Amino acid sequence: MHFDPNTGEKIMDPGDEIQNPATQQAAPAADAAQQATAQTADAVNQAAAQAAAAQAAAQAAAQQAQQGAADAAQQAQQAYAQAAQPQFQAQQPQFQAQQPQFQAAPAVPRDEKVKKGLPIGAVIGIAAAVLVVIVAVVVLAMKNLGGKVTLVNTLINAYDGEYLTEASKDFKLDPFGEFTYTVEGEVEDVEFNVAIASNGGSHTRSAYATVTYSGFTADINAYIDEKQIKATCPVLGDYLFLYDYSNDKNDGYIVELIEDAGIDVEDFNALIGFMNDNSDLAKKFYEKNIDFFKDIANDLNFKKTGAKETFTVNGKSVSCKEYQAVITEDLVVEWIEGYQKLWNDFYKENSDDFEIIEDMIGEDLDLEDMFDEMLDELDDMEDLTISIYSKGATAACIRVADEDNMIEVLFQGGDYLAQNVEINYDFDGDDGTLLTIEGTTKGDVQTTTIEMEEFDYEMEYSYNRKTGEFSMTCEAYGSEMYNLEATIEISKNEIKYTYDTLEVYGEDMPFDSLVITFSTKADIKEPKKGEEIDLGNMDEDELEDLAMDIMEEIEDNDDLMDIMEDFEDLMWYFY
Repeated sequence: MHFDPNTGEKIMDPGDEIQNPATQQAAPAADAAQQATAQTADAVNQAAAQAAAAQAAAQAAAQQAQQGAADAAQQAQQAYAQAAQPQFQAQQPQFQAQQPQFQAAPAVPRDEKVKKGLPIGAVIGIAAAVLVVIVAVVVLAMKNLGGKVTLVNTLINAYDGEYLTEASKDFKLDPFGEFTYTVEGEVEDVEFNVAIASNGGSHTRSAYATVTYSGFTADINAYIDEKQIKATCPVLGDYLFLYDYSNDKNDGYIVELIEDAGIDVEDFNALIGFMNDNSDLAKKFYEKNIDFFKDIANDLNFKKTGAKETFTVNGKSVSCKEYQAVITEDLVVEWIEGYQKLWNDFYKENSDDFEIIEDMIGEDLDLEDMFDEMLDELDDMEDLTISIYSKGATAACIRVADEDNMIEVLFQGGDYLAQNVEINYDFDGDDGTLLTIEGTTKGDVQTTTIEMEEFDYEMEYSYNRKTGEFSMTCEAYGSEMYNLEATIEISKNEIKYTYDTLEVYGEDMPFDSLVITFSTKADIKEPKKGEEIDLGNMDEDELEDLAMDIMEEIEDNDDLMDIMEDFEDLMWYFY
């Protein structure tokens, strides 16, 4: 159904016939309650991505080291597993995972793509990933060098003095512990507050949203624990919707709908528990991954070669000793096969749940094929050497090479070792500088510029450790990609971003205010008020009656009907 733009008359579209009265009538009610939230979702996601990207840019390599030898080993293994391909693309999230918000922007013209067909985004991601991966490698290497060159010293030497890293070093967000992610602000006439909270220890999670539009407020509260899902939305009526997924005796119409979709209701309930990690499955699997990559770290046997090279650090020539490790095809095959076993065991332990997921997505996960493809890519691979040049606790250069290709990272120092960095390459005789990082410190303000001159790319960000003021700009091919200004407040338990400016491709995002907060505390909100509606045990007639009651509640709400009309007009504008 849609509205005629001239007369306002309701017009039925093909497929609008009521197939299931309960479902068809409840859907508009739910849509109406959530329209305001959905309307702001894209803008909120963009802002959140900007915040994450900002911090990632400043801390990418430092975060890798802070996570310890285990995570660093994972990065090193992934890097080599894809060597001699566009091998470092798997690591692009460091700078690129936060960029989906720019997908709606005009694509780069074909003739402005970089050499060999790679778009600039991919090249930037590769360059950023190379830096992160190699820093991870040096962390592993330093662990094995002994003496003054240790994991801790490497981290301190690389980022000691970097203001944003120092400010956030005590903040640790545990995805398997407690956290709350909150976005609040105002977009034109819409005020919103959205919070997602999780307590891994008690397996409780909640999502809460308040949206105010033209003086009308709508609240939505959803909650899950080890037994039930609960939800309230007062605009739909004074109801407390319940579904007990621990109860195998559910026999309502919703069970019929689930089984009509080809899913046994008991399997469906088990899948909810699996997704909620009721048995700490994800946490246990993560811990096994950590142990596995610790073993990989021990396989990296760095030895002193006796060779020396001179590098410039802090404007001075430094004679450094070479420590080298060789990664062979056999070693990488051993890593991949070990990781395959880890995944296979996890799959077998939870095969019923994975089969349900496969049925829902309509395809097999094919883990065996995935790992076989990885092994095929390694056929007749050349040995890869990783050389770390250091003097005492100072790592001046990391060089990764095979017979025909080389890439190296030069740490040129400054107020901290990684403040000025140069990444050079030599691929089959084609050599040059891929990326440079230049930083300056003026009192309480540090500014960092990342450039890829060949591709006309530049990103600059600055942070004031005293006021918390943060800014970031990014340009490519002479056009502005994004620009943001914010204030960052950091404590042991919270990071808060308050945005002053947010522009994407030269367009101001329509925020009158925007605040994004990450907290290490779980602010779980459990809905408690309302007439209990047991969705798992309501028959078809009861669901139809409920849908009719909800429709009447909406139709009697003049404010809500006005909002629905406003959004209908907005949809005509977009289409």
